[in-house]
Amino acid sequence: MFPTLRGRVTATYFVVVIVSLLLASAFCLLFLTRYIRNSDREDLRKQVGAVAQDIGQVVKATERLFSQEDGTSAGPDVAPSAVPLIDEQEAAANLVTNFLNTESQVLQVKLAVVSPDGQVVAESEGRPSFGADTLQLPPDIFSERGARITERFFQRLGRNYVFATAPTTITTGGSGFLLAIKPVEQVRHFAGTLILYVVVAGLIALAISMGLAFYLSSAISRPVRAVTEAARAMAAGDYSQEVEVKGSDETAELARDFNLMASRVRTAYDLQRNFVGNVSHELRTPLTSIEGFSQALLDGVSTSPEERKRSLEIINHESKRLVRVLRDLLLLSQIDAGEVKPEKKKVDLVDFMRNLANLYTTRAQDAGVVLNVDLPGSLEVNTDPDRLERVMTNLLENAIKYTGAGGSVKLRAQAPDDSVRIDISDTGPGIPEDQLERIFDRFHRVEQSRAQKHGGSGLGLSISKELVETLGGTIEVASTVGQGSTFTVVLPVDGG
Repeated sequence: MFPTLRGRVTATYFVVVIVSLLLASAFCLLFLTRYIRNSDREDLRKQVGAVAQDIGQVVKATERLFSQEDGTSAGPDVAPSAVPLIDEQEAAANLVTNFLNTESQVLQVKLAVVSPDGQVVAESEGRPSFGADTLQLPPDIFSERGARITERFFQRLGRNYVFATAPTTITTGGSGFLLAIKPVEQVRHFAGTLILYVVVAGLIALAISMGLAFYLSSAISRPVRAVTEAARAMAAGDYSQEVEVKGSDETAELARDFNLMASRVRTAYDLQRNFVGNVSHELRTPLTSIEGFSQALLDGVSTSPEERKRSLEIINHESKRLVRVLRDLLLLSQIDAGEVKPEKKKVDLVDFMRNLANLYTTRAQDAGVVLNVDLPGSLEVNTDPDRLERVMTNLLENAIKYTGAGGSVKLRAQAPDDSVRIDISDTGPGIPEDQLERIFDRFHRVEQSRAQKHGGSGLGLSISKELVETLGGTIEVASTVGQGSTFTVVLPVDGG
């Protein structure tokens, strides 16, 4: 539905904002509605109580006024019945009615004064009109102790009303109640206004949120899009790609990881290219020799027995060299594929190293090199003897080959802590410092010329490193030019 990350982020943000606004609006409307309703009713209750007290004061003022007129209007010789007086109750009712009309407009409610039995004494203008009827009011809306507000169904009018009542004086010496009624719908009319305000505020918040959503989605998708374009370019063969890293968030981490991956891909590509070139050279050299001398034999160029023998010896030597290169390449391929699984078992390392030293003592003597052995009395290790022998063979052959006549090679083993340390030191020419980091690279040789004096494919140290790591150990080298080199193999005693 949304094919782009930016679209999905924007849509998700939009949905979250809408849901959040709806929930917040519903909560605010519910809270405000209840708060304003309760506040409005409480205000109405207090106002009805105050109006009820004012009505009592109006009735009392009317009573005092008529008492004064009764004592001063007629002379001592005139009978009271002869003076035309205004009816006291009618006057009080008129004053109360006028007062109710005024307060009704202020409070926006219908006001009426009723007797305890529901007889309407006075009422304000407006609907509903009660006249002189006796109202059948719910009995629990009145209280002699003070103002009360309730919501009840008014059967006469057929709907719910809010009733506010308070005790008051309705005639001289008589008590009753002030009644204020208001349809429930009018009490809730403010909800529509609130909804309008909430909708307007929600639309404004939504507009701002959408702007932020577009900005944030762009900020997120921009680096992702840059990584995507760089990855597409790398897939097309351009390995020089690198993306800009900004900030420290997840997208910046993605960019850094991509750059790291791109660097490793470039390195792997360069290694592969060099590997192919080196393999081609290592295979081409013996194949060329084999082809040349075999052709000489076929063409009869080598006529004497000595020449034919020499040609066959070269063919045999180059064939063996070719087999060694292919064997090493096959082993590296198996290591890369994870197919080399060491078969570990308990090995008496002292006997193992002595047998190895005996094997290379004669070879060292032939090369004019002294082979020294420094071994403890007893030392066992859980490892694969075949893999370890291949490692030791490569290191000893290199040490003897590069030391030269008059030099010495030392084979030493010890067991610090829970590991086994094997050192092979020589007094050869040493390795330049700038070559140490690459000494274990495939086909890397310290001598830069391919026509090397000592021969070799340049795979021995690389194979040794890979094999040691499959055994759970490490291999390191320390060297000083002109003084010699020391290769150190560290293996776990229990096999790791």
